[in-house]
Amino acid sequence: MKISRLLALWLLLLVFAACNKTIVPEPNPETNRPVSLGLSCQGAIVIDAATGEALYSLSSDFTFVPASMTKVMTMYIVFDHIEKGYLSFESQIPVSSYAASRSVNPGESNVPLNESLTYSVDEMICALCVVSANACAVALGEYLSGGTEKDFAVIMNRYADSLGLNAHYDDASGLSAKNGISPRSMADLTRDFIKRFPHILKYTSLTRWNFRGTVYGATNGLLPGQSYYYNGCDGFKTGYTSAAGLCITATAQLADKRVIAVVMKAPNSYMRYRDAANLMDYGLSVLMNRTTAQGIQSLFL
Repeated sequence: MKISRLLALWLLLLVFAACNKTIVPEPNPETNRPVSLGLSCQGAIVIDAATGEALYSLSSDFTFVPASMTKVMTMYIVFDHIEKGYLSFESQIPVSSYAASRSVNPGESNVPLNESLTYSVDEMICALCVVSANACAVALGEYLSGGTEKDFAVIMNRYADSLGLNAHYDDASGLSAKNGISPRSMADLTRDFIKRFPHILKYTSLTRWNFRGTVYGATNGLLPGQSYYYNGCDGFKTGYTSAAGLCITATAQLADKRVIAVVMKAPNSYMRYRDAANLMDYGLSVLMNRTTAQGIQSLFL
């Protein structure tokens, strides 16, 4: 009898609680959840090139292996030396036996270099941007450091520190898995590069290039006439190693708006370019929508 009364009391309390329970509505997916671009990569960001504002990011402060995007810092240092008068685009760069041997390694992206010849800085920058030539990065690093590629990495890290980048460099070419940089820092470096040396876009926008009689096609599939052409894209740098996966830093301009997108550790080439296109689409749409909204607002002032 006592047990049945307790059971009845328990059931009564359950009914009372159910009648008075507050129903919590599901959050609005359009307003309470961040936008998703369906990216396949592990790290990404798109920024406004004018202000540096991040418009969309994914693990953007995490350090990833950049592969050949390492060459962006190598080229940045070359351009900085040219601005300071230590170097010119016509300067002739010698080739060490090590760099020459790297240039014919079938496992690397390269143009063939001859130890008995010299090559202009202009030629080497073209080779870095179009072909992603590792040996040219090595030769430039050896020349600028007066030592080895590892010695040049010390200089690269000094530049990274002075620019406030979350980055560490182990070589000039990007072959080492010890290189590391965050998507945000990769975007910031590229932004500073374009801002200080807009002439670099002349090189990164090249789709074909004749190196001493041999014509090479660009590695960047987002450029005009390429497989994944993106309207307005004029650079910047691709990369791939087994440690890095597929990666790319890309920039595009629409009217007076420019964005810089970084994709790191994508699973395949198609996804790398798709992710970059989605990031730039989103970034440009945000900037253009702001301009439209500001224009409408000004009509009522």
